[in-house]
Amino acid sequence: MELFNRLDPVILEGLNEALGHRADVLAHGMGEGVVLLGTRAHLARRVGDTWRVWGWEEVGSGSWIGEADMFRWRTVEGERFEAQLTDPGRLPELFQERVQASTVVQSVVDGTRGQVQIVGRRSLGENPKLHWYAVPAGGADLEDPATRAAVVAETDRLATEYF
Repeated sequence: MELFNRLDPVILEGLNEALGHRADVLAHGMGEGVVLLGTRAHLARRVGDTWRVWGWEEVGSGSWIGEADMFRWRTVEGERFEAQLTDPGRLPELFQERVQASTVVQSVVDGTRGQVQIVGRRSLGENPKLHWYAVPAGGADLEDPATRAAVVAETDRLATEYF
């Protein structure tokens, strides 16, 4: 039923404006008052008339919970979001594919307490840039001098070996 699953031109126009260029929408999901759209380079959410856009390299993880018709995701900075979708379309599978496509390398270092995952992510737009993220777990403190030194050393090593 592709004919009935097309996006409203007003939504596309709003997305183009939010992105600053013509959007290449690969998948979308819709709910009451909310639309989630996946492009080659971005995840976008429209609630009412308000847009929020993330590069895929900024998105940490997410999942579709079918029994609740809920799509949840979080950013690499730890922000959490959810959207009730009556029609998820192909968005859940595109979401996973794009997050994985933006992940270049991952490594884990031990901190004084806990561990820190170092992730190299690449933007998927026309001018790809590399972004590095340090994700503490198990009580790791990025302000601890020994932990910080280990994270910097591993990030430098990865940058040299992979780029």
